Amino acid sequence: MKDAVLAIITRLKADTAIAAVVSARVYRTGSVPTNPTFPYIIVSRVDTKRLNETHNRIRTAQARVQCTAFASTDMAADNLSELIADCLNMVTDTYLAPGVFVISIFDQGTTPDSNPDIPVYMYHRDFMITHNA
Repeated sequence: MKDAVLAIITRLKADTAIAAVVSARVYRTGSVPTNPTFPYIIVSRVDTKRLNETHNRIRTAQARVQCTAFASTDMAADNLSELIADCLNMVTDTYLAPGVFVISIFDQGTTPDSNPDIPVYMYHRDFMITHNA
């Protein structure tokens, strides 16, 4: 199976607007440091399904990937979430390293979340990625 999460992490780290905010602090679930520096992004796969379809005679799959922006203020988390959307929404017919040919990526929306006791603000943004299997 193609690693859509790693491909998304690689693309987010290469985006200059995102890198200006988070540097290289884009993590896969389970690899976040114990005391991370804000702001940062966690990328995780919510689910995957192999479709009974083809694109250019190659089987396709869909991965629902969630990118969560973490920041110490609501405005910073919201801004980072929007930068993620700008980077990923409407990507079509594009090779993403390592090894994922994306047919399409569509923004499925965002949900804000917060814990003012810490304080940490989060924006969970989901993307549906159709790619060659």
